[in-house]
Amino acid sequence: MNKFSLALVSALAISAATPALSAAPDAAPDVIYYNGKIVTLDPARSTAAAVAVKDGMFQQVGSTEAMRKLAGASTQLVDLNGKLVVPGLVDGHTHPMETIMMKDTWVDARYPGTPSVKQALANIAAWMKNTPKGKWVFVACVSASQNKFAEKRLPSKAELDAVAPDNPVVVANGAHMAVANSMALRLLGVSSTNTALKGGGRALLGKDGQPDGTLTDAMGAVPTTPTVAELQSYYASGIQDFWKPYGFTSVLAITPAAALPVLQAVAKTAKPDIRLTVSVWAAPDGEGLPANLDGFKMPAGVDPAYYRFAAIKAWADGENDARTGYMYEEYKGHFDTDPPGNKGSLVTPPAQARHFADLANSNNVISMLHCSGDRATDICLDAYEGEVGARSRATMMRIEHFGMFQLTDKQLKRAVALKPQGLFISVQPTWLLDLVKADQENMGEKLTKTGFKFRSMIDAGLEPAAGTDLTGIYLANINPFLAIYASVTRNSDAGIFEKQEAVSVTEALKMWTIWSAKAIGEGASKGSIEPGKYADMAVLSDDIFTIPAESLKDVSVLKTIVGGRVVYATK
Repeated sequence: MNKFSLALVSALAISAATPALSAAPDAAPDVIYYNGKIVTLDPARSTAAAVAVKDGMFQQVGSTEAMRKLAGASTQLVDLNGKLVVPGLVDGHTHPMETIMMKDTWVDARYPGTPSVKQALANIAAWMKNTPKGKWVFVACVSASQNKFAEKRLPSKAELDAVAPDNPVVVANGAHMAVANSMALRLLGVSSTNTALKGGGRALLGKDGQPDGTLTDAMGAVPTTPTVAELQSYYASGIQDFWKPYGFTSVLAITPAAALPVLQAVAKTAKPDIRLTVSVWAAPDGEGLPANLDGFKMPAGVDPAYYRFAAIKAWADGENDARTGYMYEEYKGHFDTDPPGNKGSLVTPPAQARHFADLANSNNVISMLHCSGDRATDICLDAYEGEVGARSRATMMRIEHFGMFQLTDKQLKRAVALKPQGLFISVQPTWLLDLVKADQENMGEKLTKTGFKFRSMIDAGLEPAAGTDLTGIYLANINPFLAIYASVTRNSDAGIFEKQEAVSVTEALKMWTIWSAKAIGEGASKGSIEPGKYADMAVLSDDIFTIPAESLKDVSVLKTIVGGRVVYATK
């Protein structure tokens, strides 16, 4: 049912909960950046040489001569030295707290630095030498490590028992599948008769009817939450220090409800160097969220330009590269960590997905549903179509990882039909460089070819919002220029992949700027360089519009500017 006009929902997407912006046009600017090649990404697709900034916002945009005439006695003048300037990048889907935690406190068994199970076990053994008995030990492996390790498998429960007999150990194969040792299973309450885990996860049984160590979508059950002091450090400095060297000025910070009070407390202190739009989850299946979400809002007095609660998130399934994305067909081949007839894991059943969408709508926040497999995507589309038909007001809806691994023509058409009702999609282009080969092994060539169809999405009228989806697994995925390179060239870890799905450099940049800003409800204040928007920019080492496409992966950021302030600069 089409109850809301496109104009209404478009306005919602770019202005909901966004503070009124103003910058006195006649007052002298605080700072003028001049002598640059500024790509504004405004509706007219204009370029400029200079911008004037007042009170943290773009005051005027134009020529160097015109902007310098605005300068007052105290105006700071900054020469851009002819460099390319783009809008500040918006990470449209990421897990910053988990990223800093895993980067600093987990055993590193990430491929290719760790090329084998043998080396992973050696890394764990070395870590155990300085670990007290009984302390939980978490190990980071990249997604699809079962495909990437030399042995073509993951460490077994028995191997983990041998290397760490006195500690609970969990080896994460990406974010949606893990292997645990015997002590960890006992502490999680797993047995031959109890395989359900909190939040929709489960433990698998082996041929002998006993737990084999495999856990699917167990992040809601495994006790990984850091200390309050660690969380304070992450939110006060760790996150911004990791993101801002790559030109990011805003991130959609997917945040566990348990960590939110610390973030809310930090938000009351000093102004950060990056803007956090917050999405909250309580359990993977969407359970545990209160009927009234007002408690998730930022405290009174916190500047919404830097901290804003905007969304809630749930997971419909796992992920295809871990062989847990919920599919109609069985996965190809067989691994020891597969259940019989493996078609992936359903985490949030259809009725629960619909309830989740209704909860978001009743609280006037964005609903975010993670969907990896094709069957899970249909569940998400069903939930949103049902919610649209029953709701009394328009709110934004999102499908996370839309079409990254699988996408049918019918699903694309359904998504396009929902766009006027407020549907947005997020994608992770860097996965082209990491996961195509594993997809081919796990799903077969035919199904794999239906993924990563960015050209088709854009041509159909969707505006995919790019995100790093960092969890601490693939740390290199923080670099958006790798994603732009992959989107434009279609280079993958399996060679050139479906070249006809390539996008232009401008489109790839929009995925990280204006389209991501719209997808978090902040297109009126972020994502392009226009008067009245936040003065967020990135100064690049190279002109991405003129260099060879192969060189896009080598681009770096010279300056990151947030609210007119240089918050990062190369030395």
